[in-house]
Amino acid sequence: MPDDPGRKFAARPYRLTALITLITLLFTGTLLTLFQYQQLSRIMLSTGDELFERLSLNVETQLENIYQPPGQALNLLSLGSLPDTRTLAQRLPHLKSFAQVLSDNPQLNSVYLGWTDGDYLMLRSLDVAENQNRFDAPEEARWMAWHVQNENGERNVTYLFLNQQLGIIEARLMVDDGFDPRQRPWYEEATAVDQQIVTLPYVFFSTHEFGTTLAKRARNGAVLGADLTLGRLSQALEEQKITPSSQLLIYTADGTVIAYHDVQRLLHTAQGSSLHLKRFNQLGSTLLATLALDGYRQERRITRELEGRRWIIQQRRIGLRGTPDTYLAVLVPEDELLAEAYRIRSESVWISLTICLVLLPLLWFSGRIRRNQD
Repeated sequence: MPDDPGRKFAARPYRLTALITLITLLFTGTLLTLFQYQQLSRIMLSTGDELFERLSLNVETQLENIYQPPGQALNLLSLGSLPDTRTLAQRLPHLKSFAQVLSDNPQLNSVYLGWTDGDYLMLRSLDVAENQNRFDAPEEARWMAWHVQNENGERNVTYLFLNQQLGIIEARLMVDDGFDPRQRPWYEEATAVDQQIVTLPYVFFSTHEFGTTLAKRARNGAVLGADLTLGRLSQALEEQKITPSSQLLIYTADGTVIAYHDVQRLLHTAQGSSLHLKRFNQLGSTLLATLALDGYRQERRITRELEGRRWIIQQRRIGLRGTPDTYLAVLVPEDELLAEAYRIRSESVWISLTICLVLLPLLWFSGRIRRNQD
């Protein structure tokens, strides 16, 4: 039987209607997806100020938690009888107090006291293999004491290697290396004021690590100190990273880096034969080097296109103990900050396409049924 021209003509408007419906659904779905993505992106970016503010407060709080407990311990030690002792025999019983401070504050590298006559007593943990190797310590040693005593015009330098219970394993007489606590920055700064101080970063005499010192002058002029490495401060920043590629650093007003989330890059700061801390434009990052062109004393929130990505950058001044002009910089890639928005956008696009693909055979099948009915 020949085809009915009327049926063909009737099918055409239906196909056209189905096509228009499909295109409308696809267009509407795309618009809704884009609108949802833009709204979500706007919300996430608008909360950026709150996010960075909370991060800054978290960093300040964490740094205060690092400094406060050992600072309180130094205050208590300054009231004890150790500053009044004159011989190694009188001082050895006080190593228990030093060991307790180090055990309670694993962020510390060592605790010590320097006397007005140049005597010195220090205790450090040997739990770290690096310290074991550095001082060629006996395998069973868990603590090391360093004692310097001036007696009858002679300087006696002794290393004491101790077990976990602070029993002496080995006493080693050392050659005088010229160390005088009275010439160290922590001693000079602490004797000049009546309150506890925190030094700017410098190189530790015995380990050649960078760090800061908490110091407190005792009643007789002796000075108690506790060392904190910059590696520990950098670890605190690492714990606060927002996204995998975000960068955090603490630096002084001249750009000298105090802490950086990448500890290894911060620790390798040797320049020729001398040691000094790097400014943040010397850390091997094009991003940071470009940022430094605007100067270091910046308090702002900006967006920059660098290294092929858009970065949200926050710089603000923070109250770090002992270093009044200290700044925190947080750099976050926009694509990582908006990763959730990107994920939802992709899912929405695929959902819209899936719906359209499902509707295509349904519309085609319904058209077949209608033609058969006609």
